[in-house]
Amino acid sequence: MKTKKEIILDVSELEAPYPLVEAINALNILQDDEVLIFRHRMNPQMLFQNILALGLEYEITKEDANEFEMRIYK
Repeated sequence: MKTKKEIILDVSELEAPYPLVEAINALNILQDDEVLIFRHRMNPQMLFQNILALGLEYEITKEDANEFEMRIYK
C-alpha cells in the first residue's frame, strides 16, 4: 500500500465557526493520495455529516479532554 501524503490541519486555537469552515474547505480539495490530519480541542460533531456526504473515511486517533485528532481520507 502506498503511503499517503499527510496534510495537517490544526484548528484548536480557532473560535467557531472557523474550525468547521477550515475543515470543510480542506475536505473539498483532499486528493486520493492525501490524508487530512485534523486536530481540534473538542469532538467536531458537525463535521461528521460532511465527511460522510463526501464519501470519505475517517479514524479517530485521539480523544482526550481538550484534544481531538482524526485521520480523514478517500
